[in-house]
Amino acid sequence: MMTYFSKTTLFFIIILMVLNTFGCSKKPQEEEEMEPVIEIGSPEVQKEGSPSPLSGLYFPDEKVQRRPLAIVFDNHGQARPQAGLIDAEIAYEFLAEGDITRYLGIFLANEPETIGGIRSARSYLIERALEFDAMFVHVGGSPQAFKDLDTYKVNNINAMNRGSDVFWRKNHKVAPHNMYSSHDALRKAAENSKYRSEMEAEAWSFHEDIEEIEGEIASEIQIYYSRPYQPSFKFNEEEKIYYRYYNGQPHVDEITNEQLTATNIIIQTVNAKVVDKELRLQMDTIGEGKGLYITNGKVINITWKKESYKGQTKFFDMDGNELIMNPGKTWIQIIKNLDTVTIL
Repeated sequence: MMTYFSKTTLFFIIILMVLNTFGCSKKPQEEEEMEPVIEIGSPEVQKEGSPSPLSGLYFPDEKVQRRPLAIVFDNHGQARPQAGLIDAEIAYEFLAEGDITRYLGIFLANEPETIGGIRSARSYLIERALEFDAMFVHVGGSPQAFKDLDTYKVNNINAMNRGSDVFWRKNHKVAPHNMYSSHDALRKAAENSKYRSEMEAEAWSFHEDIEEIEGEIASEIQIYYSRPYQPSFKFNEEEKIYYRYYNGQPHVDEITNEQLTATNIIIQTVNAKVVDKELRLQMDTIGEGKGLYITNGKVINITWKKESYKGQTKFFDMDGNELIMNPGKTWIQIIKNLDTVTIL
């Protein structure tokens, strides 16, 4: 006969065996739940490859270890919206003759299938292309621009002496606002011209991640060139980027209909004067001057310095430190004076 003690002991033994079995069956599940989860925005996902010297963003090595393309874009009312400018890692807006403006897009890692409308060269646009050792893409140019292309032996791809496999006109816009190309066509043209393929230029400095700057609030930036040429930017705090507008309307890409954005906005002041009867401008882009740097919802005063035609324009904070920018696309607005800028 089993005693009370032996019954009790047997009962506890059975209970312990059940608990141990249950615990062992749950352990693998608990360990699986404790494994770290890599989020989409984490460095392990985003930072594969190498950082682009133009944006600090990470891309496959083969896309950043090559020369950029610097492409002149039309900004006449009949040329809008532009195709492909959205993919420029750096974009400039310059005054041209008659208070119109023109864009220069610097492309390295991104490869837009459609690019246009492409327009003619100016000396100050060539300067910017050379700062990044870029191959210069254009349709003709001013007399001084052609002199500079020859003097500085610029590797250029000019629609005036290339075939329809490189440049073509599209019927949905009127000439001269309808000249188009593609990234692949331009790269093949450069290869056929036996242009050097490796980039030989200084890289800009970028933080690894978006950083705060000690400045004033800059939620909206409005710039006035002339009545039909008024770009603006509005800050999206959640995404930490600025959305671009033109004359109060979203500035969108012709192909994707997506709105253009910028992580960094630089406003650079330069002196300019009319030099011929066509109202073309000479811009004092070599030398030094003032400007603004805008990022992550804030703005600070800066200065700039460029020592030679081919030399890179460097930007400095008011303590004299060279600017380290946040990783992302940069828009550089070249203006005559800061009175044409409103920051809200």
